[in-house]
Amino acid sequence: MNKMSHFYIFILLILFSCIHCEKEKCLNCPEDLEPGRRDYIWTVDTLKANPWDLFYLFSLWGSSPTDIWATGSGGASDVTLWHYDGVSWTRDLSCLSSNMMCVFGFAQNDVWACDAPGRGVYHYNGQQWSISYDYNNPGTCFLSTNIWGDAPNNIYAVGAIDFLNGDYKGAILHFDMNSWSFLSIPDYSVCFTWIRRGNMECNKYYLSAVRYESVGDTNILFEFDGTNLKEIYSGQEGASVCEMNGKMYFPIGKKIFKYKNDQFVLWKDFSVTNFTGWICGRSETDFFTLAADGLAHYNGNDLITIFSTTLPVSGIIIFDKDIFFILNFNIIVHGKLL
Repeated sequence: MNKMSHFYIFILLILFSCIHCEKEKCLNCPEDLEPGRRDYIWTVDTLKANPWDLFYLFSLWGSSPTDIWATGSGGASDVTLWHYDGVSWTRDLSCLSSNMMCVFGFAQNDVWACDAPGRGVYHYNGQQWSISYDYNNPGTCFLSTNIWGDAPNNIYAVGAIDFLNGDYKGAILHFDMNSWSFLSIPDYSVCFTWIRRGNMECNKYYLSAVRYESVGDTNILFEFDGTNLKEIYSGQEGASVCEMNGKMYFPIGKKIFKYKNDQFVLWKDFSVTNFTGWICGRSETDFFTLAADGLAHYNGNDLITIFSTTLPVSGIIIFDKDIFFILNFNIIVHGKLL
């Protein structure tokens, strides 16, 4: 098994790093630190395709609770792209790729998705999907694990270039409103998994990555100023980058850090809980994480499980009064505050 064949195992094992949180930000408003509510009403939708087609959904994005996209991998290209209109989930039959690994957007008519491996980047204009970037470099393939941007003219797709001979290097693909191009960065034997920026704290981006090693994969965090990459963490503990309400947080193991003046500063220590390494939420007193027994919520006072399950959880999206997440790769759980 070559090194990049671990990529597919990696996708299944650390789906938590493929979680997207959607929350409209008010960068000039004080953060509301009222304890987050927990009185959700839960509904469950089990998505079904052709009886012979298996599929595994990883990523969610939506402009509103009545316009949500879900993407993933499957045995056919007609089962990897789904849409929710507020009433029901339906397959989008555009048949773009059998490996639609990530989705992100800015509006109902401005949605982006990547496949891995595959042609590259796709765009939805509110009417139809089309190819936006077609990767064509014989002897290699582009594996994109995350797409995200802070403006329609500043979008990043991150992942790795696989040289098909066992070698690979991290890659950052950038869109400037006119065209896509790979950024010139040093060669790192990593696969980037996530990119975010904290608008309220600095103008720097942060990336998580993994290096595949026989003795245990290494998790790495980078700081990125648009040109230069700086490694700020490396270790075998799980490590991720999370943006919440314009601020950056760095879960490492069972602890959450902030990064100030080139140093990690401990913010929360969940060592005595079932915290598993990522956060996703509305504020510092209203966010979600995973526990050993399901989806957990922190309200500023305590961390408790509010949806019990032993099944794997992947993509999550949060609105003012709604939360959606993928359970067991083909079940969508919807929690609503009345």
